[in-house]
Amino acid sequence: MALAPNALTTVAAVKTYMGIASSSDDDLLESLVNNVSDQIERWCDRTFAATTYTEYLDAYGTRTIAVQNPPLESVDIVAFGSQNSIYVGSSASTDLAATIGVEPDRVRLHRIQEDGTTTTTTLLFSSYPTTALLQAAINSTAGFDASLVKNAPVATLHRMGGRDTQVASAYLTIADDMESEYRIDYDRGLIHLRSDAFPRFAEHRRDNRFPNQFQSVFVQYVGGYSTIPNALVQAAFELISDAYRGRDRDRTMNQESLGDYSYTVRPWAEWNENIRSLLAPFRRIR
Repeated sequence: MALAPNALTTVAAVKTYMGIASSSDDDLLESLVNNVSDQIERWCDRTFAATTYTEYLDAYGTRTIAVQNPPLESVDIVAFGSQNSIYVGSSASTDLAATIGVEPDRVRLHRIQEDGTTTTTTLLFSSYPTTALLQAAINSTAGFDASLVKNAPVATLHRMGGRDTQVASAYLTIADDMESEYRIDYDRGLIHLRSDAFPRFAEHRRDNRFPNQFQSVFVQYVGGYSTIPNALVQAAFELISDAYRGRDRDRTMNQESLGDYSYTVRPWAEWNENIRSLLAPFRRIR
């Protein structure tokens, strides 16, 4: 087992915090670091470790949009609009159904033949990073025929559910307007459209505004923290420590006594509020 890429701290740091010298529980602590890191990310509704993200964002006709994982280290692509990239049709007229869908990290080809045989083929973006390579892979898949209109990174393909390729051929489209001028707020993760090449393409849109459409703006950027903030690390320490030390304790009991000896556990509600105060500034509000 190993620490997950999103781990907010290390086993060594946790052991220092809890004063543990032995290595006998290293595997357990490693699991707790991974589990707690996942819990914190779910509560904050975001990831924290710096990495490259590709996102389609809703713009609502505004000039400023926010990425999902600030702060920003760099922005590689900001694109909107729509242009055809791959033309896909069915090559088997006897098929009962043939569809193509574009998912976050793959293209999905679904086919039902005349005898009822069902075949599903997934083509991962990681294996076919350009639409030219993807088109060739689709073309070599039984039951489908594809031709290239414009080569582009596959990450820029608009996502869509299964689209029929028999009744009408499907076009896979990309966001392609990369000519506009932007200003970036790196700390807050904001991208401001200063001026665009309007009218860049045929659509009803106000000058110098992102399109008012569902997931209309594609952004590729490096976001998150190269060094995890101390407050996040402290929250992870406290959650890991509580889980480790309390694994053999009855959590429904907060006080016990024997003769002159009395022991009181800090109320969970108070403990929970302390952790929330550490995490609240990092929580994403939808």
